Amino acid sequence: MSELRPPNRNGGRKPNYHSIPVKTKQSSKSGSKNGGRSGGSKYGMPKRQKLPTPVIVTNVLMVCVILAVCGVVFAIAFNNIKYDKADASKKPADPVSSVIVSSDAPGAVSSVPAVSSAPEASSVPVSTAETSSDALMSTSSQGTVAPPVNVDFDKEFFKDDLFIGDSIFTGLYLYEYLDRANVAAAVGYTAYGAQAKPFDESYYPGTAVEYAKKRQPKHIIIMLGSNSLSPQTDMDDFVTGNRGLINQLKKECPDSDICVLSVPPITANSSLASYSMITNSIIDNANSRIKSLCSELDVKYYDINSVLKDENGYFSEKYAEADGMHFLGSTYPVLLSGVQKVLEQ
Repeated sequence: MSELRPPNRNGGRKPNYHSIPVKTKQSSKSGSKNGGRSGGSKYGMPKRQKLPTPVIVTNVLMVCVILAVCGVVFAIAFNNIKYDKADASKKPADPVSSVIVSSDAPGAVSSVPAVSSAPEASSVPVSTAETSSDALMSTSSQGTVAPPVNVDFDKEFFKDDLFIGDSIFTGLYLYEYLDRANVAAAVGYTAYGAQAKPFDESYYPGTAVEYAKKRQPKHIIIMLGSNSLSPQTDMDDFVTGNRGLINQLKKECPDSDICVLSVPPITANSSLASYSMITNSIIDNANSRIKSLCSELDVKYYDINSVLKDENGYFSEKYAEADGMHFLGSTYPVLLSGVQKVLEQ
């Protein structure tokens, strides 16, 4: 008798035990070949592939670059809007001056006005050698028209000369009345500074005296003092500084003729003079000492102070900038005309 066996779903055939999935080394390794699977898993499910590290780094860098560019664009746009609003709110241009405290001269506490880096639109620069005095009308910063000024000077006359001064003298080349090479001037310059401090390191690294020694000018014209004067100024120190400068120039430039100009006056309502408490009385006292020093050292003296004063003894507003100490552009021909006449004597 045959052995009784339970019926099976294979129609009595022996069960196919190998039909059950069995994990083998071959099936796990070759999962990508069976049904397009990418790396087999325990139960034959596809395994997610990781992105390569270089791709991840590249994507992160791209995102950072995009964010940086957006930030720069936003910053530029914001600044442009801000400056446009600021420009729209500005008043019509008035001369802007700064105040610098100078301590070059012993015992002096002084202020210095700084001229703007470009000529005012109201000024009329003269670039030709000579211009008729009737041809120039100057407009002050208040908009009033000043009387004609004397511009009877020859630019060629000063081609071998050197002007040493403070911020007022920088206007000689800023307004193009003289070439840059003819001026050794700086904001805050004093007689002491001209001997010890560079006047413009971007142009020449040395002091005004060293520059004069290099150039050996025909004439040396000096106008310093506005930055050394205050109620606390020791006039003996003031004179000592000027004496030292003149003697040093005479030593280094024995063939140069030296002319010293008086300190210019101030207007009745000068904002800069009020800040440093300079008065015309102090200036007049200093000029008296300068004149005596020039006589002592046998150098020429030109009283530009008296030329620029009005009938009340103040810096005439037809010559003065709004700060009450600096020159209008149209005032420089007056100065140069007077200096030329003194040097020609």
